[in-house]
Amino acid sequence: MKHFPKPLISFRKLQGGQFGTLDVSATDPHYVQLALGTDFIQVTRSQWIALRSTIDRFFGCETETVVLVGEDGEAVIFEEREEELDDEEDFRPPPPPPRNRQQQRRRSTAG
Repeated sequence: MKHFPKPLISFRKLQGGQFGTLDVSATDPHYVQLALGTDFIQVTRSQWIALRSTIDRFFGCETETVVLVGEDGEAVIFEEREEELDDEEDFRPPPPPPRNRQQQRRRSTAG
């Protein structure tokens, strides 16, 4: 027997936002909840597939066409778009921005 809510993954010390946290949990067999601090949204399986397909394509992880049939029976197609990327493009995330102007001034005068 599955017990809900079930924590799936948590991210801490993320850039941006008031709290810098993202908690993902299954609230019941039909919904996954994404919580940013005390604010949250719930997504269905079909919404998650659409979100994941879009982000996977952005990061170059998706290599096939995804066809999603909604609860109303209507098909939604997500196709891969070929985009040429510079071979020498740096895929590491940029360093986090300074937290406030005082820290920014210290860094600019220290260099």
